[in-house]
Amino acid sequence: MDIGLTDYTARKWMRTVSPCPMAPTQIVQVSHLGLADTVALVPMGEVGRRYLHHGVYIRDMQLRGQMRLRATHLGWSDHGEVTFVRPVTRRWRIGSAAAIPATGVANLSAITSELDLLDNWAGPATLIELGDPIPVGLPLGFAPNPTGGAPAIPGVRHVLLNELLAAARTGLTLAETPSA
Repeated sequence: MDIGLTDYTARKWMRTVSPCPMAPTQIVQVSHLGLADTVALVPMGEVGRRYLHHGVYIRDMQLRGQMRLRATHLGWSDHGEVTFVRPVTRRWRIGSAAAIPATGVANLSAITSELDLLDNWAGPATLIELGDPIPVGLPLGFAPNPTGGAPAIPGVRHVLLNELLAAARTGLTLAETPSA
């Protein structure tokens, strides 16, 4: 659908094309589609946040909800708001963490020195290299979690970047911003 196919045609095409399993050291670079800037807002745990310090985001392909191909930026919540988004500079599908050295990603030595790298990504994943943060400061607008803590993004959601920034400027919340 990201490349302009109708929902019906996209689903039919996906049923007829069976992706080949990737070897653990295999990589496939994924190019930008050239569509409007779109932010993939993802739930982010401690492990994901640690890798953000190295300028990358890694998403296991088995997780429910994946970043769409049209996503040009990555966002996550901190204490009930989308504080920053970061542009996607390069993206790869990888067979496992063992494939990361073949990508030529920046900060490779810091990434590969993480002790749990191979344990966390033993199978196929998406590796995203990120650019400098863009400040947003958009409250989520969700109720606190059951234990009273700050709300978080419950699943992967895609929003046009200009709509996300406009919502932040006008005092809206993420809950009031339409999905892309």
